[in-house]
Amino acid sequence: MKTTSKFLLFIALATLFTACQENPKKENQEMEVKEITYEAPKQIISLEEADSLYVNYKNRRVKFIEKMEAESQTDGKPFVPTQFVSFDIKVLKEYIGYVEQEAKKGGTTADSLRIYFGNYGNTSTKYPKQNTVFLLPTAAVNNDYGGIFIDSEGKAKLVRDWVNEQLDGDLKGNQKSEASILPSFSSASSLQGGTSLALNFGQGGPPPKTDF
Repeated sequence: MKTTSKFLLFIALATLFTACQENPKKENQEMEVKEITYEAPKQIISLEEADSLYVNYKNRRVKFIEKMEAESQTDGKPFVPTQFVSFDIKVLKEYIGYVEQEAKKGGTTADSLRIYFGNYGNTSTKYPKQNTVFLLPTAAVNNDYGGIFIDSEGKAKLVRDWVNEQLDGDLKGNQKSEASILPSFSSASSLQGGTSLALNFGQGGPPPKTDF
């Protein structure tokens, strides 16, 4: 009788131990399956508001761009201004992750992205004279705040300090024309081994006819 009781107690303990081992696994599996849900950001606007912004831009900017650029068209074709720029969502996720990673390694925390307007001018054969945008992360650096890049030592620095260095260098070299003293963000050599965190090369053009 005692042997039977000990055997039953052993089975009960073994079963309890097995259950304890399985429960964490089941909980972990449930956590892995559970999807993350997001609340709508307060900055979401209605389609009516979006359409109004687009129409205002088309009426107050696009027509003037068409008229101005038509005067310099050499092929006789009408100039079609850029009215949107798109970035692949996967690229944006990777970009944000990369920016946060590099900023952290550089000693700061990137907390926002600035979207700058730009123009390719005549230097681009693919998008001549077309408008574009580029993204630049911003963060606090040395009790100051602004767009950042990573210098050759891996430290986060303000872009405006880099711009001022380029301006000082050009002025010391007696390059006084307005075109020559404007900094070029495409000049990798002027970073002297540093790393730019600006993102460009989205796909742009007039909106598809199925949109606004």
